[in-house]
Amino acid sequence: MAQTNPAHITACHGCDLLLDSGDVTPGSTAVCPRCGSPVHTPKKDSVNRTLAYAFTALLFYFPAVFMPLMTLTVLGIEGSGSIADNGILLYQQGYIGVAAMVFLTAVLLTFLNPTLLFTLALLVRLKKAPRMQSWILRTFQHLEEWAMAEVYLIGVLVTLIKVHSMTTIEYNLGFFCFVVMVIMNICALSALDKARFWSLIEAQRGPTRQHGVRNSPTMPDTAMEAGLMRCHDCGLLTRGTELSGGAAHECPRCEATLHYRKPGSIGCTWALVITSAVLMIPANLLPIMRVDYLGSSQYSTIMDGIIYFIHSGEYGIAVVIFTASVLVPVYKIIGLALSLLTVQLKWNTRLRQKTMMFRFIEFIGRWSMLDIFVIALMTVLVNFGGFTSTHAAEGAPFFTGVVACTMLAAITFDARLIWDNSQPGS
Repeated sequence: MAQTNPAHITACHGCDLLLDSGDVTPGSTAVCPRCGSPVHTPKKDSVNRTLAYAFTALLFYFPAVFMPLMTLTVLGIEGSGSIADNGILLYQQGYIGVAAMVFLTAVLLTFLNPTLLFTLALLVRLKKAPRMQSWILRTFQHLEEWAMAEVYLIGVLVTLIKVHSMTTIEYNLGFFCFVVMVIMNICALSALDKARFWSLIEAQRGPTRQHGVRNSPTMPDTAMEAGLMRCHDCGLLTRGTELSGGAAHECPRCEATLHYRKPGSIGCTWALVITSAVLMIPANLLPIMRVDYLGSSQYSTIMDGIIYFIHSGEYGIAVVIFTASVLVPVYKIIGLALSLLTVQLKWNTRLRQKTMMFRFIEFIGRWSMLDIFVIALMTVLVNFGGFTSTHAAEGAPFFTGVVACTMLAAITFDARLIWDNSQPGS
């Protein structure tokens, strides 16, 4: 490792390699030279832009979520519903776990996350309550990936394609407000520069000592080799020896609990991966949706839905659903198992590719909720009493469990473990 300014020292969150953060211009991304993980992507005027986008998203939230998205008409019978109705109907049908997951990801966190961002940006701009700012940003980082408004929007588009040939569709105000809200949420996330926010919070709370590595002929490669703990929440490096005498290892900047590596990472991740693999069997074999038509019931599995779109000539939608509902869960389970075996069997080949695979698993995990959102929408919109109605079926809770367990598995796994047994300089 080259000689660096200790004030600029940082560690890669993907492999723990010590790096010189240096100066990165807005629009550029600093990438770890060893594992390829992005280290920092500065954003121009991050505080003001995040504040504006989050505020706009909140303005559109209530009409987007609580007003009807659209109205479907079949033989003079109308059916309509809002996003908030999804969880209510699923709960009334007895699928409490599915209803809770839909409510959490499409209703609650869709409001909570932009609220946290708006409050954070406002407090940072006003330079008020830095300790509260720290708590808000930490909380947002833990909840960020569980808000799935953009996945829900794709679910709306899939539902429209599925019903457009059998019904008349009238778009309501809620639909247009929801589209704007999703766009504003995406813009807020794109404008957010977490490293910048953490540095501003630190400046308000008073500077914390960030320990560098003493220059020596045998410079350590990783933070752990240098006796430094990288905070998993804010990225601050703190020397572990100075914390050993304290009652708790707390980050001096954000107050998160510090560890060299996530405790119990291997065991927890294996438990979640195995659970996901077991749940995949009933999730794919049992019907995930039931359609009642003039007193008779027709059940369909995930593959039945894919085949329906193929027969309808909607090959693009069939590919999207097959990818999100079949390929992605299987890929996540296999990829996480491979990562775990790499750590436990000390495989030292293709570590960079395995780290990039894990980052991709983290990114795509939420998109498996697409099928559940389509079912939730169909339940609300295709509800014409005794003529025809749509309901969730027995496979839905199992598939929801697969999505939740694979996302939690990616959270509990510590990717730095992959590199702990690597050869120096690899």
